[in-house]
Amino acid sequence: MEKFAMFVQKLRYAILTVVLVLTLFFGYFIKDLKVNADVLGYLPKDDVAANLFNDIGKDYGGNETVIIGLECKDVFTAPMLNKVKEMTDSVRAVKGIGYVTSLTNIIDIKTTEYGLEIGRLVDEYEIPEEKEALEALRAYALSKDMYRDNLVSEDSKATLIVAKILNGSEREEVVKAIREKLSSVPFEGKVYYGGMPVTLGELSKVIVHDVMMVAPIAFLLISLCLFLGFRNARGVILPMLSVLIAIVWTMGLIGLLGYSITLMTNVIPVVLIAVGSAYAIHVVNRINEEIKTDPDKAIIRAMTYVTIPVILASLTTIFGFLSFIAGSYLTMIQEFGIFAAIGIFFSLLLAVSFVPAVISVFRIDSKKVQEKQKGNKLLDRFTSLIENFVFKSQRSILLAWALIIALCVYGITQIERRVDLVDYFKKDNIVQQSEGLLRSKFNGSMPLYMHVKGDIQSPEVLNAMKAAQDFMESYEFIPYSQSVADLVAQMNEAMGEEKAIPDSKEKVQQLWLMIEGQEIMEQLVNYDLDEAVIMGQVNSSDLEVLNEIEASFSKYVKENSTDNCRMEFTGIPLMLKRLDNSIVKSQFYSLILAIILVVLLVSALQKSIVKGLLAIIPVLVTLVALFGFMGLTGVPLDIATVLSGSVTIGIGIDYAIHFISCFGDEYQRSQDIRESIRSAIKISGRAILINVVSVTAGFAVLMFSDLVPLQRFGSLLAVTMLMS
Repeated sequence: MEKFAMFVQKLRYAILTVVLVLTLFFGYFIKDLKVNADVLGYLPKDDVAANLFNDIGKDYGGNETVIIGLECKDVFTAPMLNKVKEMTDSVRAVKGIGYVTSLTNIIDIKTTEYGLEIGRLVDEYEIPEEKEALEALRAYALSKDMYRDNLVSEDSKATLIVAKILNGSEREEVVKAIREKLSSVPFEGKVYYGGMPVTLGELSKVIVHDVMMVAPIAFLLISLCLFLGFRNARGVILPMLSVLIAIVWTMGLIGLLGYSITLMTNVIPVVLIAVGSAYAIHVVNRINEEIKTDPDKAIIRAMTYVTIPVILASLTTIFGFLSFIAGSYLTMIQEFGIFAAIGIFFSLLLAVSFVPAVISVFRIDSKKVQEKQKGNKLLDRFTSLIENFVFKSQRSILLAWALIIALCVYGITQIERRVDLVDYFKKDNIVQQSEGLLRSKFNGSMPLYMHVKGDIQSPEVLNAMKAAQDFMESYEFIPYSQSVADLVAQMNEAMGEEKAIPDSKEKVQQLWLMIEGQEIMEQLVNYDLDEAVIMGQVNSSDLEVLNEIEASFSKYVKENSTDNCRMEFTGIPLMLKRLDNSIVKSQFYSLILAIILVVLLVSALQKSIVKGLLAIIPVLVTLVALFGFMGLTGVPLDIATVLSGSVTIGIGIDYAIHFISCFGDEYQRSQDIRESIRSAIKISGRAILINVVSVTAGFAVLMFSDLVPLQRFGSLLAVTMLMS
C-alpha cells in the first residue's frame, strides 16, 4: 500500500481535477431525477399474478380508482344528498376522470308495477325532500348488498364517491384537481381521500419531504459530531465533502441510467452521509496520528496502514447491500441495494484518493493538529475508561452480554411481520384516516379479483362466476363481491323468475341489452365479452388471512377451471402475501450470503480464517440483539426493517476490522497482547467512537421521516450501531 500512497501523493492535482470533472458530469444528470412512488410498478415482471393484477387495474380501473369518503350526521337528508350530487358533478368535471359513482347516480335494478326497471337509486334531478320518502330510500338502500357498506355505511353516517382516472392521465394532477374542486364546496362534515392514486401521491410527497429535509438534518448532525470529535475544520470538511461528492455521483448515476427515486432509494443520501463518511474519518484520524511522529511522511505512513482496513470495511458494507438482491420481491429493494453499494464504492474511492490528495495539496500544520487533539480530552478520557473497564471487568462484561443474548433470543420468537401499505404512513396522514373509515364503516379497500376467460354470456360461465362469488363470500374477511353474473341474476329475479342465471344464452342476451352501456359494466366485463372479473373486498391484512387466501383460492381456481371457463385470481392480498414471503426469504438469504461473503473476504485479506471468524463474532451478537430488540419492543419485520440485518453486518463489522487491524499492527511492534489492546483502543478506538456516534446520529435522523418503516429502520440501526 506504500506504493499506492506515493502514487496518490504524486498525482494529487490530477486526482482533484478528475474528481471535479466527474462531479460536474454526474451533477448534470441530477436534473433528470424523478420520483416514482408507484410500489405496484416495482412488482416483478415475471410474476404471473403481479402482471395479471396490473392488467386488471389497467383494463377495469381497479388501480386507478379515487375514493372520496364523506362523513356526516345523516346521509339520508335532502341537504346531504344534494351535497353528494354537487360533489359528484364536481369530480366528474375534472379532466382525466372516466366515470364517477355515488348514491346519486348508481344503477338500480328493481321490479315495479310496470315490470323490470333499470334506473338510478336516486333521481339526481328530483332528490326526495320529504321525511317519509327519505326514510323509504334509507330502508331500501340498506336492504341491498350492492349499496350497504359499499356506498353507504350501515349507520347512515358515511358515504362514498368513487371515481376512475382514465388511462394515460397524470394521477397526481387528477387527484390534486379533485381535492381543489371539492375544497371549494362548503361541507360541514369530514372529507376523506383514499384509493391507490391517493396513496401513491402521498408517498411521492413523503419521498420529496425526506430528500429535502431528512438528508440535510443528517448532514448537519454528523458535521457537529465530527467537529466535537476532531476539534478542527479539516476533520469536518474532508469527510463531509467526500460524502457529498459521493452522493452527487450516485444520484447523478441514477438519473443518467433513467432510474427513479423510490421510497427506498430516497434513503441513499442519508445512508451515504452516515456510512460513507466513516472511511474518510478513519483516513483523517490516522493521518492526524502519524503527524505526531513524522509530519513529513504522515500521509504516506497513514495511507500505508489505513488503506487495507478501509477497503476491507467498505467491501463488507458493499456485500451487505448487494445481498438485498437475493430474495427481494420488489425490484425497488434490489435497486436500493445496487445503488447503495455503488455509493459506498464511490465513498471508498474518494476516501483513499481525494481526501489524502486534498491534505497533500493543503499542507497541515502539525503543531495545530496536535494542539487541537490535546485540547479534546473527552475522547481520550472515554477511551481510557473503556480500556480500564475491559481489563478489570472481563467476566462481568461476558456475563452481561450472556444475559442480553438470552433475553434477545426470547425476543426473536416474538417478532411479527407487517406488509400493509397503509402501515407506511403516520396516524395523522390522510391515507391512514381514510383507511380507518373504509375498514370501520365499509367493506374495506383491498381488492381481490377472480379473472374469468370464456363466453361471458354463456350460462355455464355465468354460473361458474356465481359459484366463485359464493365461494368468496363464504369467508368472513370478504364481506362483499360483485360481478356481471350478479346483475344478470338480479334482472332475472326482477323479471319474475328466481334469482339465478337463466338457462339459455338467448335469455341472458335479452337481459344483457338492458344493462349494456351502463358505467358499471366497464368495471366488470371487457368490450369483446370474452373476459370478466369478479371483484371482492378484503377487510383484513392479517397474515393468517393472507395465507388462507393464497392457499384456498389457488386450490379453488385449480379445481374449477375448465376449457370453457378459465379462472385466475390476484389482488392486493396476494401481492402482500408474496411480499411477506419475500421478506422472510430475503432476510434469510441476505443474512447468510452477507455472513459468508464477509467471513471469506476478511479471511482472504487478513490471510487468516481465524481473523475472519473473530471479526464476525461481534456482528453475530449484534444481529441477535437487533432481532431480539425488535421482538421485545414490537418493531415489526417490514419492507424497510428487513434491510437492517444485512446493513448491520456490512457496517457493524467495520469496527471489528479496524480494531483487529490496529491490534495486529501494534502486536507486530510490541509482541505484547495487553499493550497492543491498549494501543488499539487508544488509536483505532478514537476513530471508531467518532464513527459510531456519527453513524448512529445519521441513522437516528431517519426517525424524522414521514414514512413509518423508515422511522423503524433508522431507530433500529441507531441502536445496533451502538451495540456494534
